Amino acid sequence: MKRMLVLKRVLLFILGSMIFFVAQDVFAESGKDEKKDIPLKGQWAEDMRFVEFDCPVSVSWDGTYLYVESLSSRSTIHIILSDGAENVCDETIPAGTCPATLYIGTLEPSQTYELVLTNQFGDRLEGTIY
Repeated sequence: MKRMLVLKRVLLFILGSMIFFVAQDVFAESGKDEKKDIPLKGQWAEDMRFVEFDCPVSVSWDGTYLYVESLSSRSTIHIILSDGAENVCDETIPAGTCPATLYIGTLEPSQTYELVLTNQFGDRLEGTIY
């Protein structure tokens, strides 16, 4: 009888823990904004002379994270996000490891941020986050 009581308490503890962690994930996701694409300007040809993509790299953000995707696996992508005075994000994504998610924290809502992506071929893309 005592074993049965202990078993019930253990099962209730496990069930309660599972409910707690699931609820925590639900509340964490509800605070995130929807992903917004960041329009990029510039040239990203990856030193290809005959084949040219419009722009094989795309970036979006949700208010906390930058999401970087690339159709090519040739470029190491260096990312700088700056508020004009200091870099908020200065990261390098090794070639072939996209998509990548970069934590940038909460940005000031009234601030404009400049995004610059470069690669080893000298290509450069720029975008703005408002």
